[in-house]
Amino acid sequence: MAENMMGDIITDHRERMLNLKKYYPFFKLIDTNFSQFKDGKYEVLDMGYIIMAILRFFIEENNFKEKDVTYIEYLNFTESLLKRDFGLDLTMEEAKEISDYVFDKIKNDGRPFEFSYFDPIDKKRYVSRMRIIESTIRNNTVWYSISADAVEFYLDTKEIKDESRINVSQLLLEKMINSENFRGGIEVVERINEEVNRLKQKKNEVLLILSTDVYAGIDAYEEFVETGMKWFEDEEKLFKKNQELIKKSIDRLNASSTKEKTESYYRTINEIYNLENQLKIAMNRHAELLRDCTQMQKMTDDAVRRAKLSRLRSHMDFTATLNAMIKRDNADALSILLGPLFKPNIKKTFGLNSIDEALTMKPAKYEYKEKVINEEAMDIVFEDEIEDARIKFNYIFIMNNLISVLHKKTSISLSDFNELMKKTYDENILKNVDYFSFFVNLCQKETYKIGGSEMDNETFLDGILKEGYEGSNRINIELVKQQDDMVKIGDDLEVSDILIRKVS
Repeated sequence: MAENMMGDIITDHRERMLNLKKYYPFFKLIDTNFSQFKDGKYEVLDMGYIIMAILRFFIEENNFKEKDVTYIEYLNFTESLLKRDFGLDLTMEEAKEISDYVFDKIKNDGRPFEFSYFDPIDKKRYVSRMRIIESTIRNNTVWYSISADAVEFYLDTKEIKDESRINVSQLLLEKMINSENFRGGIEVVERINEEVNRLKQKKNEVLLILSTDVYAGIDAYEEFVETGMKWFEDEEKLFKKNQELIKKSIDRLNASSTKEKTESYYRTINEIYNLENQLKIAMNRHAELLRDCTQMQKMTDDAVRRAKLSRLRSHMDFTATLNAMIKRDNADALSILLGPLFKPNIKKTFGLNSIDEALTMKPAKYEYKEKVINEEAMDIVFEDEIEDARIKFNYIFIMNNLISVLHKKTSISLSDFNELMKKTYDENILKNVDYFSFFVNLCQKETYKIGGSEMDNETFLDGILKEGYEGSNRINIELVKQQDDMVKIGDDLEVSDILIRKVS
């Protein structure tokens, strides 16, 4: 009994914390009252009610109407809400003032909400991040949409369950059809459509993560399969079952009605047909989601295969670079690729006079003997050999500095090592292309044996180190990746920090 209890506490803790994550922004926001805003002038306003109303507004626009929201549309909604529900007679400036204040709080000033928790399995503290509102820029206009976590939070505020929301909603729909509450059944189908749209959005987020980070994308894909895709077969069966129940309701209504159709009959039959149409829309969207998930599974397998091949040698991931530029809305990096293509094109032509001279030229009367000079053949050095030599020199140079530091202290982080290299040499050393590629190759393994005759030769970096340190004094190095700490590279890029330490 005690073992089961400890297992529930330890093994399930992380999953429980991640489930609580979607509630954290709401409770943090409702702590923000209006008593400190404008000297308490709008203290009558309730932040919790306003947040839930705004979430429902975004779900209506994003999921039901399938479009993003502009700030003007949000502003019009909040102005009407403040006047209708709180009875405030506000000027346009005052309504905009309150709407801006609420929107800044929901966006958290452009930063995600951070939920910190301790993982007893890894013995580490993790930080989970969540956004309520996401934004994109298209045609010089900022468009806003609700995140999948926020939709899930909104749904959970009315019903909390461990199984598929679509399954539970369809069981509720079955009860409503049997009790002839067809109008209520339409609302249930709308919630099913809402859940299908949330799963589509979650699927798109998984694909986005997969395009930038294969390993994080695989984790997100496995989570999506566990929480969404495993219910597809049961959901399809319930869809067909409810469709049959609707047909039986129509037949039962026609059989029980008299020859003269009453107003109640037409109203009921109209509700049934509306429910049937909504259910067909839900079934079509659910089928599209199933097809998309099947395609996503193939894309995940291809991404895993490409990731395995990429371990053989570092390369330029054009797809990830393109997605990063689209996400940042900045295509300056294309200048590196396109610059050489726009250099002056020097055209060379062959004139007609030259053709005449070539046709009328007489061959030489005598053949001259070729003088052979005995000279040693020069060694030809190719460009890729020059690149390999440069990479080998820089990698050994960086490793020498790293080993020198580890002889003085037992461990150092990547960020501290960067600062030390900047002070020792120059800040331009961090702009060397081989500097961070060295650490990318270094992270292919977690432990290294440098020096001696037992060095590994598994990776591209191992081959360089084995050639440079064979016969040297032995030192063992261990890498610990700091996923939550980021190291900034330049103005636009950042990488996860690494703790490098010497082990006995």
